[in-house]
Amino acid sequence: LGDPVFEPTFGWQGYPQTMQTLSDELLSSSLIDAMDAQAGDIENEYRFGKEFYPYQHQHAAWSLLSQQPPQSIVVTSGTGSGKTECFLVPVLDDLVREIQGSDKPLVGVRALMIYPLNALIASQRDRLNAWTTNFGQTVRFCLYNGTTPLKVPAWQRKETMNQVLDRESLRKSPPPILVT
Repeated sequence: LGDPVFEPTFGWQGYPQTMQTLSDELLSSSLIDAMDAQAGDIENEYRFGKEFYPYQHQHAAWSLLSQQPPQSIVVTSGTGSGKTECFLVPVLDDLVREIQGSDKPLVGVRALMIYPLNALIASQRDRLNAWTTNFGQTVRFCLYNGTTPLKVPAWQRKETMNQVLDRESLRKSPPPILVT
């Protein structure tokens, strides 16, 4: 066996302002509240607290994607550096701003997230659930793949108002976020 190799890794550069200070300046305060929320009494591992400092590359992505017209970006960064938040937060922000002043659900796909593996699709479920639960049925998502059932019982659909669970519901009222 060879000698062990240790390589130091450095933290990603933080942005100097908290999520709270970005409220309404860059991101909707409703979205920041939803990302800060706890999932009931259980610690939410996807909680992005108001007191958190986003990374510099996240803030740069959010700024570019909030411009009109939005700019294209490529994010290259290490594992666990928050690349998903670079695109998901602006998508959710657009949807939240679209529903402001209305309690009608958004109908029709506005964001299509394509992943090469079902395991990657499933990994987004908890994050999307944590960040859209506070919006009830107004900002919904669907994880659509070969295992998506044709129909689930009505009681099950009522338990997860923010997630479309079956193909029948997906066809009847497509959610704004489709992950496939």
